[in-house]
Amino acid sequence: MTSFNTIGLVALFRALSVVVWSILMISSSLVVLLFTWNPKHSVTMARTMWAPFVLWSCGIKLVVKGLENIDPAQPYVLVSNHQSYLDIPVLFRAVTINLYFVAKKELKKIPFLGWYMMATGMIFIDRSNRAKSIASLQRAAKLIQKGKSVIMFPEGTRSKDGYLAEFKKGPFMLARQADVHVLPVGISEPDGHWKINSLKRITIEVNVGKPVEANSLVVGELIQTAHDEVAVLSNRTKSLK
Repeated sequence: MTSFNTIGLVALFRALSVVVWSILMISSSLVVLLFTWNPKHSVTMARTMWAPFVLWSCGIKLVVKGLENIDPAQPYVLVSNHQSYLDIPVLFRAVTINLYFVAKKELKKIPFLGWYMMATGMIFIDRSNRAKSIASLQRAAKLIQKGKSVIMFPEGTRSKDGYLAEFKKGPFMLARQADVHVLPVGISEPDGHWKINSLKRITIEVNVGKPVEANSLVVGELIQTAHDEVAVLSNRTKSLK
C-alpha cells in the first residue's frame, strides 16, 4: 500500500508541477511580450525556463548530440519521431534555436496555451478543406522564410509500437515551398520508456542530424531520406511497410 501511495504521489506531483509551471510561464511570457512587443523573448523563455523545469520535475536527464549541425542563422523545418508528451519540452531544451509549432487552428481556443501560441506567432493550419489547407501552408512558408524554425512530427501521432511510422508529406511540402532545409532529429530512451509514475530517473537522448536541402530532391526521395535518417538517429530502424 505504501509503495502504491508513493507511486501515486509521484504522478500527482509531476502532473501538478507541469500544469502549474506551464500556467505561470505562459502568464509571465505574455507579460514580457506586453512590455517588449518582441515574441522572440517569450519563445526563448519556453526554451530556457519552461522546458528545463518540466524535464527536471519529470525525472529526465537530457543528452544531446549533433548540435554542430545547426546554423543559428538559418530557419529549418525540424522533423522528429514522436513518442511521448515530453517531446515538445525535450526538443525545446535540446535544440539551441527558438522553435515554433505548426498546429491546427482549433488549438487557438484552448485557454493559456492558445493565448500563448497566438501571441508568440505560432503557425496555425486550417484543415477544414483542401483550399484553406493550401492557403495556410502558403502563409506558413512565408513565415519560415522570414526566419522561423518550426517543429513538425511527420508520423502524425505518437508511436504505438516503438518503431518509426510512415512519414506524411506535409512537413516536406512546407519545407520545399519555403525553400529551407529539413533538419532530422531523433529522440530515444536508452533506459526504457518514461512513465509519469515511475520513481526512476531516466535519460532521453536527442540526436541532431545533418540538414537536407528540401529542393535538392524530389518529394518522395526527400521523405525517404528524412525517414531513414530519423530512424537511425532515434534507434528506430525498422523498415517502412
